[in-house]
Amino acid sequence: MENQQVNPEMPIGMVLILILIGWGAVSILLGVFKSPSFQLGPVLLSGVVAVIVNLVMIGVFVTIFYGIIKRASWARKLSIGWYILSMVLSLINLLSFLANNTMYDSYYQKLLPPEAASLMTSSIITGTLILTTVSI
Repeated sequence: MENQQVNPEMPIGMVLILILIGWGAVSILLGVFKSPSFQLGPVLLSGVVAVIVNLVMIGVFVTIFYGIIKRASWARKLSIGWYILSMVLSLINLLSFLANNTMYDSYYQKLLPPEAASLMTSSIITGTLILTTVSI
């Protein structure tokens, strides 16, 4: 008899996680040079510092993606730790925005056209931050 190697199929859950991680990395990569920004609590980073933070995030996503494809044991721990950190940062961002509703005003006025900046009310931003916190 001929010895056949069995290719283990990747479970559907693992494929979905890879899609989620890939989507996050691609969306950050597309936005990093268009309008680089990153909220870190009450501080809104922009410019070169935001580009560096976003590139580090892309590096973490790529490392997790590689580890999951290779089925490395450290990939699971890294991804769980990364998403716990993301949840904590998202909650901190929401709470800091609720404490200071005007923290985005100067950023949006500088970045967006006047008609688009006027649409960015505090209720829309709060709703977006809550949805982001819940979806993570």
